[in-house]
Amino acid sequence: MADNELQKGEEEVSGEGREEVAINEEISVEALREALEKKEAECKDLQDKYLRALAEMENFRKRLNRDMNESVKFANEKILCDLLSVIDNLERAIRHSKEKKDFDALIDGMELTMKEFTGVFEKYGVQCIESVGQLFDPSRHHAVSIVESETHQDNIILEEFRRGYLLNDRVLRPSLVSVAKKKEGT
Repeated sequence: MADNELQKGEEEVSGEGREEVAINEEISVEALREALEKKEAECKDLQDKYLRALAEMENFRKRLNRDMNESVKFANEKILCDLLSVIDNLERAIRHSKEKKDFDALIDGMELTMKEFTGVFEKYGVQCIESVGQLFDPSRHHAVSIVESETHQDNIILEEFRRGYLLNDRVLRPSLVSVAKKKEGT
């Protein structure tokens, strides 16, 4: 009989335990549902932030491309504005020369305009390459003829056919020159 009572007591305890487990399971399921809803809301919030950031980056990229295109389109604006005064002076010199038929005045006007042109070039880092009397440098000069000479050393530039220019110490256009070569037998 003691065994039967013991068995009944175990059943009652195990029955109570099942109720506690069931209550704990309901609480756990309810807590899990709340946690899941919070995580879903957080996920939606993060997805919204991600989409906004993505849209913002796309707008930034488009704005950057548009600004870059504008910069390229108008990059030469400043130098061109400075060159307009040179053109104005050329037009004045031509008009004045036609009216007065004074070619000396035309030459003076052209020289002043050339000086102004050189000033604009210097302002933007453009320099003339010195050639005549210098040693030939293939990175700065382009030889179009070789002249035999008794009085000059080899590779000395004798004549400049077209002036060369540097832009910030980089060759913009090489000079076209004739170069001396010692005469055979001297």
